[in-house]
Amino acid sequence: MQRTLVMALLLAGSLAGQAAAQATSGPPSANPSAPAPPDYYVPLFGVTAGIAIPVGRLSDDHAAGYLVGGVVEYAVKGQPYSLRGELNFQRFNLKEGHAGDDMNLLSAGTTIVYRLQRDPAPFVSAGIAIYNGTREGTRPGFNVGTGVEIPLTGFSAVAEARLHIMLADGRPIMTLPLSVGVRF
Repeated sequence: MQRTLVMALLLAGSLAGQAAAQATSGPPSANPSAPAPPDYYVPLFGVTAGIAIPVGRLSDDHAAGYLVGGVVEYAVKGQPYSLRGELNFQRFNLKEGHAGDDMNLLSAGTTIVYRLQRDPAPFVSAGIAIYNGTREGTRPGFNVGTGVEIPLTGFSAVAEARLHIMLADGRPIMTLPLSVGVRF
């Protein structure tokens, strides 16, 4: 009986020692042979430029113009969704023979991007923004679009078409920019 009690105490002490050794050795990620944890919230920076086509009431008096912009996009590696913050400037010249002013449209907003998991990566996007237009003031609006991202060495090329809608009194201000850009 005494021998069985000694053996049980030795076994319990051995198991307790192993548990203590594992607890003090650190988490499994501290092990040099363990894979590195994934990079979370990797920011991508980019610029974009292209032609901006007026749609609706804006096209009555204004010709096609241009778009320039900058983006910061946050993504989790391996996930199809990302969140994009962007600042865009669009300019539309007044058509000849029409009264009024050229239209400048500045927008700042956020967009959710969903990418298909293949290369090149087609994507769809939708977002909200605050728009400021010449003679229109500052108004809310939204945008929807689609595009393709082509990964290259050290950066990505992006082509995109989006419909921007600035909510205004009466008919909204709508534009259709066709843009190309780079993300790095």
